[in-house]
This record gives sequence, C-alpha cells and structure tokens, in this order.
Amino acid sequence: MLNTQTIKSLTDLRSNPLLVSQLARDEGPVYILNRNKPISVIIDIQEFEGLIDHLEDAWDALYMRTYEKHLKNKKSWLTLEEVAKKYDLKI
Repeated sequence: MLNTQTIKSLTDLRSNPLLVSQLARDEGPVYILNRNKPISVIIDIQEFEGLIDHLEDAWDALYMRTYEKHLKNKKSWLTLEEVAKKYDLKI
C-alpha cells in the first residue's frame, strides 16, 4: 500500500540505502522518485521471489491452456498399447 513513508527520493536512497531496504522489508514496496517522478520500486527479496513464483505459475497455466487448445484440433495422444502395437513392442 502506498503511503508517505514508502516514498523516498533518489537522494534518500544514495544517502541511506540500508534504511530504504529495511523499510521495504518492514513496510512493503518503497517507491523511489527522481525529481518527483517515479523511477523504481524496491521490494523485499521474499516478496520478489513470491512474485516470481506467481508469475511462473501463471505462465505455466497459460502455456498449458494454449497447448490443450491446439491439441484438441489435432490427432489425440496414442495409448501405450497403441504405441506397442504400432512398433511391435511387448509391454
């Protein structure tokens, strides 16, 4: 949540980076401004890793939906028995 404590200037970051990183860990994302324009956001490493995990999960789900959609338009999978019969294998 955006509040006045989590908005810092680039000068604040340069003068006391440890304070800004502790603020990100304790209060949430810290918005860094340069001449009153947002230039970056600093977040805690655990929050970052959680976001990356969510993003990877969403990407996987989207990939699987796309794959399943294309699969329905093509020939279906062969069963193990069909593969064994086709290649004259004993299972």
